[in-house]
Amino acid sequence: MGGSTHFSVFLLVAIILLCSSSKTANATCYASEKQALMDFKKDLKDPYGRLSSWIHDVDCCKWEGVVCSNRSGRVIQLHLQSPVREIDDFGDPEFQDEIVVESPLSGKISHSLQNLTHLRYLDLSLNNFSGIPIPSFFGSLRSLRYLNLSGAGFQGMVPYQLGNLSSLRTLSLGGDFQVGEELFLASDLQVDNLQWLAGLSNLEHLDMSVVNLSTASNWLEVINTIPSLVEIHLPACRLDLISHQLGRDTFLFHANFSSLTVLDLSTNFFAYVPRWIFDLTALAYLDLHDNSFEGPLPRDLWNLTSLKLLDLSGNYLNGSVPDELIHLNNLISLNLRWNRFEGFLDGIWNWSSLTSLDLSNNNFSTFLPSQLSTLTALISLDLSRNQFRGSIPSSIANISNLQYLDLSRNNLSSSLPSEVFTSKDLITLAANSNQLNGPIPSTVGNCTKLEMLWLGDNALSGSIPSHLGRCTKLEDLSLNDNALSGSIPSNLGKLSSLEFWDASHNKLTGTLPESLWQLSKLEELGIADNLIEGIVSESHFNNLTVLRYFYASGNSLTLKVSASWTPRAQFEILELGSWKLGPQFPTWIRSQKILRDLNLSFAGISDTIPPWLFNSSLGYTDLSHNQLHGGISHVLCEVKNEYQVLGYLDLGENSLSGEIPDCWMNYPQLYHINLNSNNFTGSIPRDHGSIYQSPEAVKKWFKELRHAKEKLTELHFYVHDRVTVESPTSVLIAQANTTSKSPMMFGPTYVFDDPMTLGPEPSSKIIGHAHGITSSALKEEDASQIGIMNLAFNDGKFNGSALSVLGDYPFFQKYKEMAIVGGSGAFRLARGIVTAIIYT
Repeated sequence: MGGSTHFSVFLLVAIILLCSSSKTANATCYASEKQALMDFKKDLKDPYGRLSSWIHDVDCCKWEGVVCSNRSGRVIQLHLQSPVREIDDFGDPEFQDEIVVESPLSGKISHSLQNLTHLRYLDLSLNNFSGIPIPSFFGSLRSLRYLNLSGAGFQGMVPYQLGNLSSLRTLSLGGDFQVGEELFLASDLQVDNLQWLAGLSNLEHLDMSVVNLSTASNWLEVINTIPSLVEIHLPACRLDLISHQLGRDTFLFHANFSSLTVLDLSTNFFAYVPRWIFDLTALAYLDLHDNSFEGPLPRDLWNLTSLKLLDLSGNYLNGSVPDELIHLNNLISLNLRWNRFEGFLDGIWNWSSLTSLDLSNNNFSTFLPSQLSTLTALISLDLSRNQFRGSIPSSIANISNLQYLDLSRNNLSSSLPSEVFTSKDLITLAANSNQLNGPIPSTVGNCTKLEMLWLGDNALSGSIPSHLGRCTKLEDLSLNDNALSGSIPSNLGKLSSLEFWDASHNKLTGTLPESLWQLSKLEELGIADNLIEGIVSESHFNNLTVLRYFYASGNSLTLKVSASWTPRAQFEILELGSWKLGPQFPTWIRSQKILRDLNLSFAGISDTIPPWLFNSSLGYTDLSHNQLHGGISHVLCEVKNEYQVLGYLDLGENSLSGEIPDCWMNYPQLYHINLNSNNFTGSIPRDHGSIYQSPEAVKKWFKELRHAKEKLTELHFYVHDRVTVESPTSVLIAQANTTSKSPMMFGPTYVFDDPMTLGPEPSSKIIGHAHGITSSALKEEDASQIGIMNLAFNDGKFNGSALSVLGDYPFFQKYKEMAIVGGSGAFRLARGIVTAIIYT
């Protein structure tokens, strides 16, 4: 859908520029229309002052967002869409830029707009009208040619009166909406019968993204009566419930879309690709991603002679890529990822115009085709997560415009050809998780625009080439889990943009170069499990002020700092196992306020454990294999933290003594304790913590409950439910024999185990899993599911705790509210509400 959005926006911008340029200083608006606009403004809420120019003393034709006719002075256009800005966080075509809504209007829509009888253009998109219905009086604005209400927060039934707008060229009711300041995709708009759309006989652009069309069974027949249509956008419109009447026999349907260039039917649930699509000779853009297409693609005649962009990703398509697709020689972008395609890719030289090719997450297991080198227009090539084998063809260097190349997670077993790095435009190269061997070519230094280089998890050998220091735009460098040897070249200190560098699990030797400590943008540094030696002083850390994750265990390094030293960085993960840190326990650890993972094992510490250590945010602590002595009762039993998140504690192989404390109730998240090979005496306490507590311990907890205070906690995280890709997290386990005939799909039952993450991206940090059962349990109402769910956290302050959730899940409502009926660990006797919003 992202491609269609960009295509439409280009057209709209052209319209806006042409119309805005028609303003002249001579146009004077009518008093009645000025008053109509003032009344309209009065019912709006404008906290950002976007309408501050709308005052009586100024000609309304000069107001912001208002365009008047040059000759008559009549108001003919209102440009009141909320401004947005795009944030490019990734520089990778796989990720869409984040869209942020700047200053939305809200409130009510005044009937006074009816007095603008010459209005041709009305854009209220991306505002926030908080669930009010689309005003039916919009249907009386007979001069309208352009109406855009997308993402404006309207709810309810789309008024059939819009069918009176016979002059309309563009109708956009798409369901983009904002939560806070971020733009999401959802809608509470619905249509039960689309017959009114037939009245828009001049319509060219139709966007009803995410509008509920599940009961509009005549959608295709009605739209087919409008031959003027150029663009159709119907993603996520719940067309699954009506597709059965089309089924495999859709080739009998005669499409009357001779002018159609853009068709988006993505994120619906068609079982088969509709056959009539293949006869749309003018079609340039076709988006069918994330449907439920199964089996091989049809091998009938494809008349898509004008097609430039095709997206079939996120389906269950299998078999080989058909010749009919190979012969679409005007294609510019092809996305087949997250399917089950296999076989050979013969004939792909026909795709000589392709700039973007994505075949990732399929079942291709052949050698990489040498014909790839003929695709000289390619800018982005993604072949990751297949089983491609053999070597990387050196002829890939012929793709001189290549910027993004992803070959990761295959079975490639050759050396890295030096020719791969001859492309001076290369921005991203990912070849991690293969079986590549041999050295990293020195030609890597030619790629001066390179921002991301992932070569980890291979069998690469030799030294890290010093020429890598020429890639001064590198932000992410992954060389971990190889057999690289030699010292770290000092030239890497020139990588001033580097934010993430991982060289862990290699055979690197020598000392850390002084230049390494000048990389002031480093957020994550991994050098663990090498053969690096030498002395690190406090001055080395002076420039690393944003370093958060430091993985450096398994080397022979010595840290020499003063007793009063305080690092300028605040670490979240600090792994210094096998460093020489002792004999005193490092007191500077106390300055780390957000530290959650700490590894000081094999560190030569001969001291007592400081009493302040566990008055912190630590969730993982490894102090094993030192010479720690003294008791631990005062350390563990006199903590002052109200919420203890310690989950992993390893104190093994020390000289600790005294009795094992009986206060594990202070650590409700604790799941691993190692106290072996110490000098403890006395009996082992019966209470080993709240995870496996005895009935007596639980009874004690209830007795202490009367002293507890009720607290309100708000949590915000993302749950990733995959049903249309390989390795699904949700699977069907049962359904009734009447389910397929039920209009509301009554009866199917699913079991799921979905990852929970801090951010919206699937690659974001996993903090737990949501697992449970859902079942469609409504026969005659809007589609809904009954859900039983356990939200189990395995990271952070609630590690080891879980929330129990029960309730109705109305899948196609914007907000889904379910009850928290209990919990475990830190959430014992919890009660509350879960509010879910679909994020796509």
